[in-house]
Amino acid sequence: MKFLEKNLEDIIWEADNVTLQKRGLSIHGKKLRQLKIGNFGISDIITFYKEYESIEGEDRIIPILKITVYELKKEKVGISAFLQSVRYCKGIQSYMEIKHPNLKYFLEICLIGKEVDKSGDFIFITDVFRNDYASNINSLNSIEFYSYDYLIDGINFVNHKGYNLINKGF
Repeated sequence: MKFLEKNLEDIIWEADNVTLQKRGLSIHGKKLRQLKIGNFGISDIITFYKEYESIEGEDRIIPILKITVYELKKEKVGISAFLQSVRYCKGIQSYMEIKHPNLKYFLEICLIGKEVDKSGDFIFITDVFRNDYASNINSLNSIEFYSYDYLIDGINFVNHKGYNLINKGF
């Protein structure tokens, strides 16, 4: 059986978040599938949930909507999948500015594929986003890369981060 992107999407959509977390995929909130984001495109999966955060400079705890764009690829995830997700994030920002201008939110990207492109500078993206939520309201806050293996016992996910040069030159 050939494993397709749709199969990956079906598994993530149909499984509950706890099961996916046990299989290595950090996923939270309500899932939406094949969401049309205006003329920015159709996302594979988006999740959202509300958290309450104390924001620097504010004396109170405020609700923050956390929105994650999941871009799925049957093979390798690389720069084109990342840029596609950025386009969706821009669409979400535009929507939020028009429909919910007073709502505070954070955007996150999660790229999932059979493997992650480690051949160039792309692999360093996950480490330059700091998850500094206080200063990044209504903008992109984090990016995660996952690879998956689909074996006889089901699907498993591996988070890729912390890549560095072997010889840093200093």
